[in-house]
Formats: sequence, structure tokens, C-alpha cells
Amino acid sequence: MDSTTFITLVLRWAHVLAAIVAMGGLVFARYGLVPALSDIDATTRDRIHESIRRRWLPWVIGAITVLLASGLANFLLFNARVKADPEFWGATWMRDSSYHALFGAKFLLALVVFYFASGLVGRGEGTQWIRNDRAKWLSVTLGLALAIVLLSGWMRQLHTGPNAQLTNAPVPPGARP
Repeated sequence: MDSTTFITLVLRWAHVLAAIVAMGGLVFARYGLVPALSDIDATTRDRIHESIRRRWLPWVIGAITVLLASGLANFLLFNARVKADPEFWGATWMRDSSYHALFGAKFLLALVVFYFASGLVGRGEGTQWIRNDRAKWLSVTLGLALAIVLLSGWMRQLHTGPNAQLTNAPVPPGARP
């Protein structure tokens, strides 16, 4: 394995693991924590939320940082790979596949998710409205995060093609390694 392949693999692992941490935290908070705390008095609930916020905030910041850095690096490396081999990919693959448009949609959705995730663990007055209705905004953030995962799968399918059996089955037209 050459160094570029290794770096690309590590970046992909970092990106996927950060997404798992972030989305797993959203699922737990929405469907485990918030319903469990609804049975507790407001003072105790606020103390528990503050205690969790202090511990979860570094994980949210870390996940956002890793997702931004690894996502940008993956995008730039993939663009370079496509441009470096126009005979294989074709001169217009990016345009024909709408890859950049899908990436743009994914990136904009990610910025919204980062905002809500930050607001949910923040303590500033400007995002208090998010924390005032945690269940609603956790659900919205989780839905947007799911949309990002679905877009990611679609984008990955564009350049790898559908899963094929490990035989000498022909590669479908338009599939790329």
C-alpha cells in the first residue's frame, strides 16, 4: 500500500468514526436521555444537562473538527485523482455525475447540523432557543444528519458502482474504482 492510499484510508476512517460519534450522541440524547429526564424535576434536570454538556462539548467540537478537516481533505484528494486520470474517468465525469452539486448540498447540510449540535451543547443566550426545545431540535438535527449519511452513500456509489459478487462479473457501465 502506497502512502497516498494509506493517508486516504486513514482520512476515511477518521471521517466515518467522527460521524458515528456525532450521530450516536444525537440518537442517545434524543431517544434515551431526553425522555428519561422528562420524569425529573426541572432543577435536577438542568444540573444533569449541565454536567453532561461539560463532558460532551469536547466530543462535539472534536467531531466537527475531524469531519471538516477529513471531509475537505477527502474531497480534494478525490478531485485530484479524477483530474489526474481523464482517460479513465472521462473529462466531464464530475459534471455528468453531479458530484460537486451533491457535495455542496452535503456540506451545507453539515454546516446546519454543526450549528444545531453546537447550540445543543452550548450555553450562550443566542442558542438558548435550541436548548429550550431539546427534543424538537435533536430530532431536526438527527434528520439532517441522516440526510447527510444518505447523500454520502449516494456519492460513494457514483464512483465505486454497486456491490458486485467476488467473481468475474462485469463492472457496470459508469462504475469507477
